[in-house]
Amino acid sequence: MPIVLNGTSGDISGSSLTGIDTGKVLAVSEALKKDTFSTQSTSFTDITGLSVTMTPASTSSKFLVTYNVAFSPRDYHYSGAIRCVKVVGGTTTDDIYVGNASGNRIRCSNFAFSENTEHAYVALQTQSGSFLHSPNTTSAVTFKMQCKLLGTYGWANDVYVNRSSSYADTEYFGSCVSSIVARELAS
Repeated sequence: MPIVLNGTSGDISGSSLTGIDTGKVLAVSEALKKDTFSTQSTSFTDITGLSVTMTPASTSSKFLVTYNVAFSPRDYHYSGAIRCVKVVGGTTTDDIYVGNASGNRIRCSNFAFSENTEHAYVALQTQSGSFLHSPNTTSAVTFKMQCKLLGTYGWANDVYVNRSSSYADTEYFGSCVSSIVARELAS
């Protein structure tokens, strides 16, 4: 269907957009994680394969970051957290998309608490987020996902990505994917 702009009709593609100074998508980078990951760490740990690196065109560029992580803490009342962090020049900034400090609560982008039910060991949740960030640099910027176990309850447990606590090789279990996408926008 033709689009009419200023009285002139025609087809428009992204490459023919001119005169638009803000909001234009300058670049896109995506990471898909199709394998599984787990950790027993009570400190935030990088989720291997869930990071993207881009070099901004200017200091005024903004990044629209979206992520979806298939995430599961161990069954029967355990919890885990994920967060998105930024790395520039070897320095990690961990407060770009987390909640406010509040008592002993862990500042994170998302968290999950497992159920104490008969089939809790197969529960898997998709944790997602989307935010706009202005890194104010022309150095390479990496956005990456991290996760951690929230408390050990006296013994080691795991949090999982792209799998549940139980991961039997049957048609009752799925093989999931997680992703992170960064879009650089002209500001």
